[in-house]
Amino acid sequence: MWALTAVFTAIGLVVGGAQPAQASTGGSARALAVDAVVADLEWEITTSGTAGAFSGLVDRLANAPAIDGVEVRGVEAGTPASPAGDDGMAVGPYQVGSVATFRQVNAHTERVEDAALSARSAVDGGSVQMFGTTVLDLQAVTASVAMAPDGPARVERNVAGLEVFGQRVGADPDVDTTLELTSSDLLDALEEQFPALGTTAELVGAAVSGGGSIRVVATGRDSTTPDSAEAVGLHLAISTDLSLRLCLPDGSGGCTGSVTVSAAATVLDATLAHVEVERPDALPGVPAWQIAIGAVATLVLVGLLVWAILQSLRRRRGELER
Repeated sequence: MWALTAVFTAIGLVVGGAQPAQASTGGSARALAVDAVVADLEWEITTSGTAGAFSGLVDRLANAPAIDGVEVRGVEAGTPASPAGDDGMAVGPYQVGSVATFRQVNAHTERVEDAALSARSAVDGGSVQMFGTTVLDLQAVTASVAMAPDGPARVERNVAGLEVFGQRVGADPDVDTTLELTSSDLLDALEEQFPALGTTAELVGAAVSGGGSIRVVATGRDSTTPDSAEAVGLHLAISTDLSLRLCLPDGSGGCTGSVTVSAAATVLDATLAHVEVERPDALPGVPAWQIAIGAVATLVLVGLLVWAILQSLRRRRGELER
């Protein structure tokens, strides 16, 4: 019986291609939760005619940026140690200048005993606010990549609960949309930064005109090569083009003086949940045929030992019977 067991064990190991748990070395993994640039947006001010009534407003606008610029590259994980290890962290809440806030962001990399090298990142619960407008809300952005020394990469990315200007977007967004703003919208937005601006305009009898827009481009992406893979949960590019004109009427359809306030730029360029993995190398393992031979040899030795014990017991029993 033991001989048959040995044979079937050997056949199963060879045919099934059984492999032991195996560690990896080399390769690389990187996870980055947030990589964002907020433009340092200044108001561009143009005056014409007799604009003395607006001098106080002009001075205030000239000394205050529309949006303070900032560059953020945060919550990052690098290649873990070999033969096994991990790296990463989670931070929350997380703020990107004055325009975006997220409940939590995290990045994590891991090298495990079955030789897989992986990277994953998530950005949970956030919103982008700009010029008094809720540009977008999101529940979660995730991306992950895993690669072993052999076989294809496993790539996943997903966006949950994304709303742009109040409209729900799917899990694989491809958004290019624009919100038009009226002169009243812009005046309200400016009043948040410069209180009583509207009252000042009314007091001097200024006519308000103008408008603008906020444009949002939002996409995810992933790519693979034979030895690497990359995924971005969500890339955002948010730009504005605003212009507001205050005019002191001259009674004949023109202006005795005017001031125009404008701003145009890509205000936010952000990459959320960016992961990359380069294929690792397998550390030397034990081939299946060697495991099979070892298993057979072990079973043979056990069988011989059992046979020897049984033979010894038979001899003793025979001696006692004589």
